Amino acid sequence: KQWYQRRVRGVSKLSKKQRVGNKKKTAKYTAQKLYDKKVLVSIDDVHQSTFRAVTIEFSTTDEVGVFEVSGKLGGLNLEKINLIFEDLLQLQYEGVSTLKIEDKVTVNVNLLIYLLNKKFYGHE
Repeated sequence: KQWYQRRVRGVSKLSKKQRVGNKKKTAKYTAQKLYDKKVLVSIDDVHQSTFRAVTIEFSTTDEVGVFEVSGKLGGLNLEKINLIFEDLLQLQYEGVSTLKIEDKVTVNVNLLIYLLNKKFYGHE
């Protein structure tokens, strides 16, 4: 539990430093790339062979530790959701390996945390 609390505090402090004067940061991937990195486990009703046509974008928000996740399938915009980093850390602490987002997209919790740390916080 202490490890989790230290990690959350560390991310919050770092986030505030990085957010001061910075513009919104984004990272865009195809579902295929996230699948190859094993971050993405599955998308219901979307066959893995069409993952190249699906784009997923993670963006920082004005709120520290909250990411906006949006997607496109071909030319169709998918619903945007907010992903709370602290919730991911809590799931990791509890030993949860996968998370189903919006009852449609299944992701690997540990690898998603790693990806967000690497892209937005500069940690590996």
